[in-house]
Amino acid sequence: MRLASSLLTFAEYKALSDKAVADGMWRNDKRVFLPGMGWFNDWYLDRDLGRDFLSPHYYLDWAGKRPPIELVCPNGEIWCIDRMSSNGNGWQVTGEWPNITCQPSIIAGDYHGWLRNGEFTADIDGKTWPVPNIGPDYGRR
Repeated sequence: MRLASSLLTFAEYKALSDKAVADGMWRNDKRVFLPGMGWFNDWYLDRDLGRDFLSPHYYLDWAGKRPPIELVCPNGEIWCIDRMSSNGNGWQVTGEWPNITCQPSIIAGDYHGWLRNGEFTADIDGKTWPVPNIGPDYGRR
């Protein structure tokens, strides 16, 4: 499963979230935010004043070049590629969107796999997930 060809700005992400809520859905509804979508999340920069949220890899490689990125994994879970992980210093991110690679492997909810050159690998346990979709142009007209 490939990443979307372009990232949403934080303003575009917020507008889509607000529209979902106005339409009676959840703010990060899986029918709207589909696997492979991504966006810049500027407010993480304000949240990380103690530098304990974003990873040292982000500060070393990307700070000042781009805001942190969130994306939707194959199972619909939202994951910030630039934050600390539960078991270490986070992920080393290389490449430019959409051809990014993140190391080490990703565990997001019940998905466990890798993001290599802009493509998620299959789940290592062979799990698959349906993709609920109310339309690829939702909120963009």
